[in-house]
Amino acid sequence: MGYIVTPLVAPYTIWLTRGPFSTATSLGLHLGWFEQAFAQEGFQVSALQDSRDAMMRVQHVHHTIKTLIREGGNVLPIWQRARRLTQDGRDNTVVVGFTGLEEVEVLLARPGAGLRPHDPSSLRGKRLGLSKAAGDIDVWRAMSLRAFDTGLRVGGLAFDDVVLTNVAAPPIQWQGHRRLGGSGLQVTQDALLRGEVDVIFAKGAEAIALQAAHELEVVLDLSRLEDPALRVNNGAPRPITVHRHLLNDNPELVATYLLVLNAVAGWARSHPGEVAEVIAADTGMPAETVRRGHGPRLGESLDVNLDAARVAALQSQVDFLHRQGLTDARFDVEGWIDPGPLQAALAAPLSLNGSTWQTNLTS
Repeated sequence: MGYIVTPLVAPYTIWLTRGPFSTATSLGLHLGWFEQAFAQEGFQVSALQDSRDAMMRVQHVHHTIKTLIREGGNVLPIWQRARRLTQDGRDNTVVVGFTGLEEVEVLLARPGAGLRPHDPSSLRGKRLGLSKAAGDIDVWRAMSLRAFDTGLRVGGLAFDDVVLTNVAAPPIQWQGHRRLGGSGLQVTQDALLRGEVDVIFAKGAEAIALQAAHELEVVLDLSRLEDPALRVNNGAPRPITVHRHLLNDNPELVATYLLVLNAVAGWARSHPGEVAEVIAADTGMPAETVRRGHGPRLGESLDVNLDAARVAALQSQVDFLHRQGLTDARFDVEGWIDPGPLQAALAAPLSLNGSTWQTNLTS
C-alpha cells in the first residue's frame, strides 16, 4: 500500500463515518441530532460519505484525520491497527465503545448442489466460494471465512473437510467505504450461479433478495444461533474508533457523540418502522426486504457499551483474522480500548429539541 496523505480539514468540524450498512450513526445523522449536540459545543458536523473529495472518503479505511469518529465493521480497523503496530510500532486509533445491529447472515447453496437445508454437516466435500482480490484486505473474504468456519464447527466439520475455492475479484481500490470494481458478494454470487462453487456467504437485505431471486437453499442461518460467540463477524461487534489526539484534546466531544448514539438507540427501539426506512434509503433496498433481512429485533441492539462479551468477541475476531493470515499481527484488544469517554457520558444529560435525554449507557 502506498503512502497515505492525510487531507486538510476545516477547523471546528467533527467528521462522522459509518459502514455501507445502516448504523446508529446514520440514524443520528438522519434525525439531525449530531448537528444539534455538537453545535452546543461550537462544532459543526460533516458526514464523510457526503464529501466529494475521494481523499476524504477513503479516510473511512485509513482513519488518520484527528477529528474523525468511525462506527462500522471491525475488519478494517483491526487490519489497520495490526499493520501500523507492525510497521510503525504505534497506532493512533482508540476504541471507545461498541454497537451492533441484528441482521440475517446465511450460507446459501444453489439447488441441486446436494446440500441439505439447515444442515451444515452436509457441507462435507463441497466447494465454498471465497473472493480473492489483490491489494488491501478483502473484507468480504474475511467475512466469508469467518462464517464458513462457524458453519463447519456447528456441523462438526473443519476446513480440511471442504474445498475452499478462490473466486478472482477485481483489485481492491477503496472509494470511501466502498471498493471499486465490484464487491466480493457479486463475484462469489456469479460463481455460485455458474456452478463453479456450491456455497457462498451472504448477509442482510442483500441475502434475502439473492435467495428469493434464485431460489437458493439456506444451509445455515448464523443469525439464529443462540450463542453470541457463534455470531461474531465483521458486524458483530461494531467498534467505535476515534483518533488519540481528539480524545486527548477534546474528550468532551467524544462523550457527546456517545450520548447522541445512545439517544438514537432509545429512539430506534420505539420506531422500528422508521429505522427500516432509513436503512432502505442507505442501502437502496425495499423497506420490506430490509425488515426481513434484519429480523424482528431490528433496532434493539444499537446501545453503545463496552461489555465484556463484546470485548471478548472483538478479541476473537482479532485472533481469527491473524490465524487466517489476513492481518500482520495479533494484539490485545484491552489495550486498544479507552473507557474514559463512556464513563464520562454515564451521568451526563443531553438536551435535544428542548428535551433532556438521560443516557442509559452501560460500561
